Amino acid sequence: RHSADMARQASVREEVAAALRAKDAGRLLPLCRQLDANFEVIINQLNQSIAHHVTFLSDGLRCFEALIKKLGPDCLTCTNQYGNTPVHLAALYRDESWMELIHRSLGSDCFRQPGRLQRTAIHFAAVNEATNSCLKWLVNECGTDCLSVRDQQGDTPVHLAAWKQCADSMQFFKSVLGSECFHQPGLVQRTAIHCAAENEATNSCLKWLVNECGTDCLSVRDQQGNTPVHLAAWKQGADSMQFFKSVLGSDCFHQPGLLQQTAIHWAALNGTNSCLKWLVNECGTDCLSVRDQHGYTPVHLAAWKQGADSMQFFKSVLGSECFHQPGLLQQTAIHKAALNEATNSCLKWLVNECGTDCLSVRDQQGNTPVHLAAWRQGADSMQFFKSVLGSDCFHQPGLLQRTAIHRAAVNEATNSCLKWLVNECGTDCLSVRDQQGNTPVHLAAWKQGADSMQFFKSVLGSDCFHQPGYLQRTAIHWAALNGTNSCLKWLVNECGTDCLSVRDQQGNTPVHLAAWRQGADSMQFFKSVLGSDCFHQPGNCQRTAIHHAATNEATNSCLKWLVNECGTDCLSVRDQQGNTPVHLAAWKQGADSMQFFKSVLGSDCFHQPGLVQRTAIHFAAMNETNSCLKWLISELGPACLLEKDSNGATPAHLAAQHHDLDSLRLIADSLGLAPFDFLDSGGESVADYAERNSQHGARIREWIAEQRRQQPDGEERRLGQAMSGLQLRRAVDAQSEETPSASARPALDPAFSSWDFLLDGDGNKQLLGAGGFGQVYKAFTDKRQTVAVKIVRLEGASSARLMDEAIEKENAEISVLKAIRHPNIVQFLKSERIKKGKLCIFTELISGHSLSELMQLQRRPFDEAAVRDFSKQICSALNFLHSRSPVTLHRDIKCSNLMLTNEGLIKLIDFGLAKEVFASMRSTKTECGTTYFMAPELFSEDGRIVYSPKTDVWAFGCSVFEMLEMKPPNWQLRWQQIPLRIRNHDMPQLPAGTSALMRDFYGRCIQREPRRRAATAELLEHKFLQ
Repeated sequence: RHSADMARQASVREEVAAALRAKDAGRLLPLCRQLDANFEVIINQLNQSIAHHVTFLSDGLRCFEALIKKLGPDCLTCTNQYGNTPVHLAALYRDESWMELIHRSLGSDCFRQPGRLQRTAIHFAAVNEATNSCLKWLVNECGTDCLSVRDQQGDTPVHLAAWKQCADSMQFFKSVLGSECFHQPGLVQRTAIHCAAENEATNSCLKWLVNECGTDCLSVRDQQGNTPVHLAAWKQGADSMQFFKSVLGSDCFHQPGLLQQTAIHWAALNGTNSCLKWLVNECGTDCLSVRDQHGYTPVHLAAWKQGADSMQFFKSVLGSECFHQPGLLQQTAIHKAALNEATNSCLKWLVNECGTDCLSVRDQQGNTPVHLAAWRQGADSMQFFKSVLGSDCFHQPGLLQRTAIHRAAVNEATNSCLKWLVNECGTDCLSVRDQQGNTPVHLAAWKQGADSMQFFKSVLGSDCFHQPGYLQRTAIHWAALNGTNSCLKWLVNECGTDCLSVRDQQGNTPVHLAAWRQGADSMQFFKSVLGSDCFHQPGNCQRTAIHHAATNEATNSCLKWLVNECGTDCLSVRDQQGNTPVHLAAWKQGADSMQFFKSVLGSDCFHQPGLVQRTAIHFAAMNETNSCLKWLISELGPACLLEKDSNGATPAHLAAQHHDLDSLRLIADSLGLAPFDFLDSGGESVADYAERNSQHGARIREWIAEQRRQQPDGEERRLGQAMSGLQLRRAVDAQSEETPSASARPALDPAFSSWDFLLDGDGNKQLLGAGGFGQVYKAFTDKRQTVAVKIVRLEGASSARLMDEAIEKENAEISVLKAIRHPNIVQFLKSERIKKGKLCIFTELISGHSLSELMQLQRRPFDEAAVRDFSKQICSALNFLHSRSPVTLHRDIKCSNLMLTNEGLIKLIDFGLAKEVFASMRSTKTECGTTYFMAPELFSEDGRIVYSPKTDVWAFGCSVFEMLEMKPPNWQLRWQQIPLRIRNHDMPQLPAGTSALMRDFYGRCIQREPRRRAATAELLEHKFLQ
């Protein structure tokens, strides 16, 4: 009976696939009611579930409903190879009736689940070209906030609808969001107006937006320097150009954008030529002689992207001479026409017009139009060349001594050229080697599919696949470098699995190369024919397949599959240079890989040093995209940007050398301009590293200089909020000061009358640290003593009276603190109000690091013994303060305010000073970091904050947790969620492995009721500290 059921299901599966291929919903409906599973089928080369395929049927709603009833709503949650569920596809292709059915089955949450490019159903509904009813329904259901959610590229549904839908969607957005949403930047800083200019179906969006937002929006440039005028010339018709003229005048068509291309250049890249003709008639024929940054005129570009009609038009207004003018690589219009993948009508027309001699002209690389057409066009162009030149032209060498046959072998669009040329020139042409030693067989294995391999076998036999080429690579090695794996699978089946063990000149097998260039399906294939051991074999630089998968820039599916197959230990294996797959993926892949590593290894892996002591953050700074860098800063905190490699280079140095401005801006947003002052061990600055960046260096240096000019004169440089409490100088300066012991140090004299900042070698103030209430610098007094001075800015008070009262209270507190002498408490000296609206607080200068800084620098939390030692000293200091009369409170205990001197002594610093001052200011920033250390009673409903000795104890308990976890309790929550969390939930427990005594000690500190919470005297008697 079991076998009969299986046979029945197999029969149903075949019938379902046939009905889907025929798009016959009527035939499909009864079959959906018989299914036992939402199995996958391949339709039109898409391998996905039946529920996915049904969304492609315009009349498939009843089938969709039948699937849900038979299989349950879970059939709507499976993902296809792109990460999309049937919900995403229904939003993309269907109307609101499908959304209503999905909502009844799954509720609203499914519409917010991300799919490909992190797009939700709302994003997909915004690119639904058939209707905007889905989009409107989803916004009404999910709320207008869903329209602000950005996909992986930075676009909101507003951007996407401007790109794919009509003016009615824009009117809808205005009604629910207002007009400001149209000005928000998305991908490459493009607004909705830019996106509307790329809308190929209609220009109604564009016109509506210009009328709504004003004509100034047409002058806004995207990140590439293009305005909506350039983009519309590229994607729309003459009507848009007429519209631009009516609102801007004709001058807008001459403004340069990306690559110094004007609207006329962009119109030459348009699939139709109505824009181009209109612009030439409007602007005059001189516009056709203007060259872009590459030296191309619109004539070259139209030969590359348009048809013979445009060539005829150019002849009528310019004459035939324009077709012979050289552009980039000395390529004429004839060369560009040979690269035209859409049509060869331009090429044929130009040869008939200019004569066959034009086909013998070589570009700067040595290629003729014959070579280029064999690379980009089909057999019809080869037949044409034979008719006008004869067959000898196919044997002429070009770049790398490659003939037209070699070029046809790297034609990714079709192998019709290759087959035609072999039939025309004979099979001997397949044995001709290029300058690198490759034959057309090697090249076709690299760029084409299994059909070409089958063809080679039929004319040459299988031995050709084993012949070595460049780097001693056979066709099997080259097939492993192919973007698809059909060649590779065919060759292994044909040649046997032994071919997968053959090493090239660098020591790599096809397994290594496929891990570098292909997807998880190839790894699954290797496992099925070789087993898993092949993934651990070392290749070039002692790199395994896992290392190579980490440098796969196209996909991380290989890497994830291999880790799941081989275990997480494979991520700790170092190559010959000392790098693990973590380092390599930070260099070559995106944030998703970093998230994956965190899930399987934890965050500590990002701090492990590799080549020249570089961590993952260094490698991320060299990545062509900055998604890894952004993710790592968010995960590890900005302090990770301060780490130096063995050459003294920080991530800022490496980003300046290898990247564009995006990464430098990201670093500046995190730490301010301070990192750009750092020098490597050779004395080179970030700007010096930028000089090695041939593509972006000049712009980077100019940007750094501009940022410096914009700084307020003589003001301290801004640091990111996340650096609160970190002593920046200590984190980036390898030198340590030699200081005498505390007992030998003479008493500091607070009676100084003048002082000045101490400067570093570059003439900048020596910044020691920064926090929410100011910056700390090194200063020198007229008593010839070096001290620390905290500068608190006083701008923004709600009233002068309140400010004066706050400062008076602050000075009174400092007067009290000045009298305190305890080995674990920083010595306060004095405070004074100076010009330019600043309050200065002077203390002793401590040579050491904060506990939070030390954890960052050693890349791990403290062990229990260290926490015990620190806790004894902290409790001693707090008990001293709480035992005074009147009681003295700290009010801001956390690891960034606990210093460890070079002699191993804990010092309490930053006694919650300046809070009264900041409370009097209009625009005080909430102390997000401190919120995690605040006791429940500080979040009173009446808004009053009353500190007590017990609030210090709570903060100390949170600091104990931080010493063991490197983050405060509940760190994963937003700070706004903390009050509700700690009122209604128990505090998180200490990590596994801590002693029972320590857990009890911590528990006594974090009792929710203050009366049950331990006092510092009790804590000092606790067995954990004994």
